[in-house]
Amino acid sequence: MNNLINSPANLSAFQQLQPWRFTLALLGDYAIIAIALAAGAWALAGSAWLWFSLPVLWIIIASRQHALLVLMHDATHSLAYRQRWLNELVGEVLCGGPVFYSMQSYRRNHLAHHKWMNEPKDPDWARKLKDPEERAWWEFPRKDKSLLYWPRFWLRSIVYQIKAYGEIKDKGAAPLAKTGGLAKWIVRTRLASYVILIGALTYFGLWLEFFLLWMAPALLVLTFMARVRSVAEHFALEHTTFFQGVRNIQYRHRFEQGLWTPHHLGMHLVHHLYAGVPFYRLNELHDTLMQDPTYSAQAQTNDGIFFGRNTVAANMAESGPSEPLWRDDAPAT
Repeated sequence: MNNLINSPANLSAFQQLQPWRFTLALLGDYAIIAIALAAGAWALAGSAWLWFSLPVLWIIIASRQHALLVLMHDATHSLAYRQRWLNELVGEVLCGGPVFYSMQSYRRNHLAHHKWMNEPKDPDWARKLKDPEERAWWEFPRKDKSLLYWPRFWLRSIVYQIKAYGEIKDKGAAPLAKTGGLAKWIVRTRLASYVILIGALTYFGLWLEFFLLWMAPALLVLTFMARVRSVAEHFALEHTTFFQGVRNIQYRHRFEQGLWTPHHLGMHLVHHLYAGVPFYRLNELHDTLMQDPTYSAQAQTNDGIFFGRNTVAANMAESGPSEPLWRDDAPAT
């Protein structure tokens, strides 16, 4: 890999930002959301297809909420725009804000995750494995092979995400009074956007639509998608080496990518190796890395989550670590 990528010229080519591609992805996500919300408003106005269309719309809307968070993830790594103020504004207000995530809080946890991936000091790792009850849901192979596993998995995803959100918020960014000028301005802009939203919902009488078409998919569907993605990134693996602690997914069926790992986040091993590469270059980088014998021999690559010949779901049933993922005497984070 050193000869292929790590020369300054080669690495610089992959790290080159093209902000228009980020902007196009963001606008595309918002366009799909707008169409879905319009369809939902029409269904709520009296369509006989209401109860059939709502679950479909929830999946579509939640998938784009998920996509916005993935774009926030790129902005967390300063990969959205070259101008720092614009990167922070768009990531905080337009990507994380609509789904009620603070990028500043998320950044502190996420950069620690990169620094200490799958170690006790990794806050994501500790959050999943430190508690024995929660840990049982991340240790594979699955002990429960019945169909009841997935409804329980879904309910667990809701509880876990609410707890994780609170933990990230509590341990994330510094209080507003202690933040710098730009950070303080960004936070105030985000809060102002919420005031405008509340005013608009109240003035136009759209609170029912807001809860049914935005909050419901965020709570009931997005949480499930995020948990599946989290499993796909770092679990149902052997965890014997770095390459066996994080995976790539090259989907055979592209609709799965849109649901579980939008904007190429399925190339998660590549992202951990080269966190300074924007999402739209990860596939190209993976193809280049495949020319390296070490990478091609060791990289864990699946072809889908639930659909394919080598799926994450199959790994969940068959693959697991050679020793416990977490020791009760592990040092505190």
